Amino acid sequence: MERIFDAHAHLGTEEERRIRKEQGIRTIYCASDPKEAKLLKTVMAEDGKQQAYGSFGLHPWNAGKIRFEDMKPYLDHADIIGEIGMDSVWCENSLTIQEEVFRRQLELACRENKPVILHTKGQEQRTADIIKEYPGRYLVHWYSDEKGEGFETFLALGCYFTVGPDGEKCEAVKRVIRDVPLSKLLIETDGWPAVCWALGEVPMESMSDILLQSTSLIAMIKHVDVETVKKQLEKNFTEFIKAEYERI
Repeated sequence: MERIFDAHAHLGTEEERRIRKEQGIRTIYCASDPKEAKLLKTVMAEDGKQQAYGSFGLHPWNAGKIRFEDMKPYLDHADIIGEIGMDSVWCENSLTIQEEVFRRQLELACRENKPVILHTKGQEQRTADIIKEYPGRYLVHWYSDEKGEGFETFLALGCYFTVGPDGEKCEAVKRVIRDVPLSKLLIETDGWPAVCWALGEVPMESMSDILLQSTSLIAMIKHVDVETVKKQLEKNFTEFIKAEYERI
């Protein structure tokens, strides 16, 4: 079975997780609150470390609603922190509180050398400026700002970037593919609801096809063959998470 890597998704339904297993999609699942974190730990135990990877973090949408202390036990034992960051587009939470929660999680990640998945919507430049203070390994999840806010800063900091499922129609995503080195690119779905939001209703069974379309788009824009891209995406995935897995 072909190995496919989804660098960022939410837990979704049991059906979605079953399809991911059947299609061999190795996924970094995100838990954004303690309830999701408990479920993610169960999924990781059931699916095994070769299939399900976990990232844990207080999402900016939860800033001020869920206490940092309630999430901290999961952060302490997490291999990856995220998705964390700031958002002024899809939520109305105080940016001051968002930044405070963001910084507390960055301090932990920086201190323990844990990779971080970033949520930056509408706060791209501010997020980029903040992470300068916390050296580490960062993945900018589904960068889509048409104005390019923060993009050059993220690039200069050596961040990884994911290519979201809307790459064929989003100019910002195409810019990510064009300007980010292949050695710093990953692909993601953000979970099946996000795929349907971006592309309209499509069969869940097309999960692997969606990821392979992103792979092909990278190959086309970068002017390299698809197999080269696949191999590099696998390398990038393992280097970002610094995890070993069985090469079947």
